[in-house]
Amino acid sequence: MPAEALAGTNVRVRRGRRGDLPRVLALLGREAAPHSARLHRRVVADLGTDLYVAEDASGAVVGLVSIVYSGSLFRGGLAARLDGARASASAAAPVLDGLVAFAERRARRRGCPRLEASLDGDPQLRTVLLARGYRAGEVLVTDLGARG
Repeated sequence: MPAEALAGTNVRVRRGRRGDLPRVLALLGREAAPHSARLHRRVVADLGTDLYVAEDASGAVVGLVSIVYSGSLFRGGLAARLDGARASASAAAPVLDGLVAFAERRARRRGCPRLEASLDGDPQLRTVLLARGYRAGEVLVTDLGARG
């Protein structure tokens, strides 16, 4: 899929690539870990995950969005979950809203009847989702701890 312009911004969205790892980690505020490169390669290559980055006119990554798909026996088809969306402080609300709209279009194209979102305490993403009509549902979460 070729790069797509986000309406109302000077940003374009394109599929994430292996070489984006340092810029993705910087946007997420994470340090590179020994397993980071392998995980990133797997996510980028996984047909069940859409990872897209938003670039400004200079080519700087100013946002990213990740959508995870899975077959759902209970929902009767493909289920989509917004794994996360982030925009740099300089890009913020318009880019974040555009990335969520982009994720919704991607999920619709893949035949998903709905898009669930993981917030993980992100107040900006929560604000954007609520403004777009998202509502709280029933999702229960537990931390599984370290691998043992």
